[in-house]
Amino acid sequence: MVPIKRVLCPVDFFPASERAAEYAVVLARNHNARLTLLHVVSPMISGPYELPIDTVAIMEAMNKGSEIGMKKLAKKAEKAGVQVSCLVRDGFVDEEIKRLSDSEKSDIVVMGTHGRRGFEQWLMGSVTQRILRRLNIPLLTLTATKKIEVGATIRRILIATDFSKGAPDAVAYAFSVAQESQASVTVLHVIDDVSADLDPNYREPLILGVQTQLERLVPQAVRDWCQVSTRVETGVPFTTIVKVLKTGKFDLLVMNTHGKSMLDRALLGSTVERVVQSAECPVLLIPPLLKSARKRPS
Repeated sequence: MVPIKRVLCPVDFFPASERAAEYAVVLARNHNARLTLLHVVSPMISGPYELPIDTVAIMEAMNKGSEIGMKKLAKKAEKAGVQVSCLVRDGFVDEEIKRLSDSEKSDIVVMGTHGRRGFEQWLMGSVTQRILRRLNIPLLTLTATKKIEVGATIRRILIATDFSKGAPDAVAYAFSVAQESQASVTVLHVIDDVSADLDPNYREPLILGVQTQLERLVPQAVRDWCQVSTRVETGVPFTTIVKVLKTGKFDLLVMNTHGKSMLDRALLGSTVERVVQSAECPVLLIPPLLKSARKRPS
């Protein structure tokens, strides 16, 4: 079973983060975990014309407004029977998420994918790649583009893997989630068109080899209780993953976040970022976990 005792949920009071907060409450309640809600007030940067603006007063007003919003979210969590604490901090979003997750020894971070300023930049800029590579705990992202039924049972899980360092951890974590929810699992690898089209005679052996690798990722014991299938597709990885998600009506996507070489990491970061922006279902991103945190299903 996935060990979740502390859940961290950054919020910015926009629809996606409010949805994430609702999801985090359900997750914490189901695991009897403690929930921490975090709001980060980003520092104000003076404009090029240096107009006389009282940034201190503005920051104080933003902090007070944030505290009011946090109390409303906390009441919802408490009403659900969840032990919750709220924090409002000044600083940069990615740095504060990392700092708090380390200090509280969080087991998972849950957050929305589209918001204002800091969060929007975090998900769409270079900060995304930095936090994905620095964060050593799972990250669950949710979008507001489609209404997700919070607390709904997970029936179908898609694992998108690149066979890199973090792949076994992502697979193990996904099967732990599947075991808890009695969900079926599809393990997917997308062969980039460039690799698949080099030589027609190479294509079929390549696909068969990938299929074999996918089968080896699935523990034999898992097949006794879980309906598992493997799938090999060719195309642009992020567009193909999103297409499979939509056509397969999956409830959760699980991906690992670290590649092998510098080039792999750059490509993986781009793929993960684009999938997170486009996926309509929750996306669970798994870094290579410490051995003590690995819980393989039996």
